[in-house]
Amino acid sequence: MRYELWDYESGNVQGIYMSLLAALQFVYDAVEREGIATLDGLVLMEVHPGGDRRMVAEERGLIPLIGVGALAI
Repeated sequence: MRYELWDYESGNVQGIYMSLLAALQFVYDAVEREGIATLDGLVLMEVHPGGDRRMVAEERGLIPLIGVGALAI
């Protein structure tokens, strides 16, 4: 299984990760660097070996997954 981060508005993949932890670390780091607005239009997908996809979270729904403490605004 792998995880993909997509910019829904542009339709571009932002990254492909071999673990959920790696994908969430990328999102966490981006929010720390660029602020909460970096989540706008971002979608995290879980991709199974057969090609089936499932949305894990999108936009501000990613906040609980990366840890609220990092997002004190």
